[in-house]
Amino acid sequence: MVGSIPNDIFQFSTYAALNAGFNTGQPRTADLTSHGTDGIGSYEDGNLMILIDRQAYAIRKDGTVVPGPQDSRLPFAMVTIFQPTYRVQLPSLSFEGLEDLISSSELGPAKGINTLVPFKISGTFASVALEQGGTRTGVDGTVFGFVVPKWMKDISGPRIHAHFVDESETKGGSVSDFEIEEAVTLGFAKCGRFHLGFPQGPEWEDVKLSSH
Repeated sequence: MVGSIPNDIFQFSTYAALNAGFNTGQPRTADLTSHGTDGIGSYEDGNLMILIDRQAYAIRKDGTVVPGPQDSRLPFAMVTIFQPTYRVQLPSLSFEGLEDLISSSELGPAKGINTLVPFKISGTFASVALEQGGTRTGVDGTVFGFVVPKWMKDISGPRIHAHFVDESETKGGSVSDFEIEEAVTLGFAKCGRFHLGFPQGPEWEDVKLSSH
């Protein structure tokens, strides 16, 4: 893997390839934890991955969380050495509010419209809607993910591409909505360099990524 500096993002393969069924991993969990502190991804068996402070977890399809197997491979992953350069104290925060905030001109140079923005939120979630395990209410935990520029949707995923793990490290999932109804600190940064690793092998060349 290439060397990294804080808030550089290393990504393997693309979100479009994952959605098209490409399921051949190259990096292992151990490779990611030696390269970044925080990240998200997907394993070959369909389980999700979240990396928090160099600790990797696998999120099963029912929302249960287990330690990420060090030798398991990922067909999609995004990791970074996360060092937030911006911290914003907020009285409350929602999923939609996060997108609005990062897109707001009020942030000045911290605004993220055309740049990938890694972010982390830890606290008590009034609710968090997960694609695995349904909606959790009144739960402590951490969301880590990326605010993705719209032009990068097929490369890196939806505008807010994030995973969640609860404080007990037993439940988690891909975040589709959340609500925090108390004071919270949002830590985020702007990516300076983006590294995209291409899969190797004939399976990759057979993936239909575009209709053009």
